[in-house]
Amino acid sequence: MQKIMDEIDLYIAPSWVGNNLLLTNLTGHPCVVVPNGFSEEGTPTSITFIGKLFDEGKIIAVAKAFQDATDYHLKHPTLTEKK
Repeated sequence: MQKIMDEIDLYIAPSWVGNNLLLTNLTGHPCVVVPNGFSEEGTPTSITFIGKLFDEGKIIAVAKAFQDATDYHLKHPTLTEKK
């Protein structure tokens, strides 16, 4: 992880795909999860901004810029009653 983070400021990954959650839990790298739409089934989806150790400010700033440029965080899933 250190080799990767030496070359980049942060990276973006799907929240529930791959080993990114495991990786950040094991290494302590900070991450911010934000909504980015809905699946075909209508459930919310999200992306994760992952950054360098002790550089939380940068990923928070990027996550805020993403939310300022989109409106995903203002949308809600349609609730329906199952029969």
